[in-house]
Amino acid sequence: EAAKAKADAAKAEAKQAEAAKAKAAAAKAEAEQAEAAKAKADAAKVEAKQAEAAKAKAEAAKAEAKQAEAAKAKADAAKAEAEQAEAAKAKAEAAKAETKQAEAAKAKAAAEKAAAEQAEAAKAKADAAKAEAKRAEAVKAKAAAEKAEAEQAEAAKAKADAAKAEAKRAEAAKAKAAAEKAAAEQAEAAKAKAAAEQAEAVKVKAAAEKAAAEKAAAAKEKAAAEQAQAARMKAEHDKQDMAEASAAIKQKVNRSWIRPISATMGMTCKIRVRLMSDGTVVDAVVISSSGDDFFDRSAENAVNKASPLPVPTDKELFAREFRSFEFVFNPK
Repeated sequence: EAAKAKADAAKAEAKQAEAAKAKAAAAKAEAEQAEAAKAKADAAKVEAKQAEAAKAKAEAAKAEAKQAEAAKAKADAAKAEAEQAEAAKAKAEAAKAETKQAEAAKAKAAAEKAAAEQAEAAKAKADAAKAEAKRAEAVKAKAAAEKAEAEQAEAAKAKADAAKAEAKRAEAAKAKAAAEKAAAEQAEAAKAKAAAEQAEAVKVKAAAEKAAAEKAAAAKEKAAAEQAQAARMKAEHDKQDMAEASAAIKQKVNRSWIRPISATMGMTCKIRVRLMSDGTVVDAVVISSSGDDFFDRSAENAVNKASPLPVPTDKELFAREFRSFEFVFNPK
């Protein structure tokens, strides 16, 4: 829209330049018309002198008839001049103005032809010196009237051109204002669009961050759940491994025990055992006696003889539960 307004303004300026050019051409044409009117006045003077030399012509009636024809031609010429002035007011382009000027020139040629016919009539007059003088005066008055009409037509044309130029300038100003308004609206729209896009970007970013946070929370919760599940499974597995290892240790120690003579049913003692990572017994000490030293020593010997004891392969479980542990020795 702004580009169109700019083009319209340029077009208006071009039309103003064209109007100025047409006005200059019209002024030149009017100057030429004024020059032609002056030449016509000079010709009238010559005709007056010719009239003085044509005193011998006797056909006044014919001259009067021809004068009537000349008056008619003059009326036609005046009518043509009026049409030229009217056309000059209505037409905006220099080409049409030049066409009208050509028509005016044609009308002037007809007027000159009529004047020639009047001169011919003057030759035929017998006693027409006074009449010819009056005719010369009339021709002079006509020239003045034509000049006045031409000046009036020029003034009307100039006024019309000025009004048209002013209208074009107003149109150009209006187009410029519209272009500036369109540019302002476009800038405002671009600003609003940028703000909307920024707000949308912030909204999208917030949504993405929220989704990422929810995803991270879900992943964390899932990981925690998996970790808890793994911990439960490991605890169960460790419990099973502990039970299996404890049963295996007790079974191996029982197989390694040599029953002393003093041992009786129901004797028990508590032994603290320390092992190496491969199950090798470092030491075995009775920490709660059965009341029979022979039974207690046999229990310690059974543990040492059973070395290495079967322990879990899980090093963490071994370090936590089997590196140092206590168990009750009560063989059946």
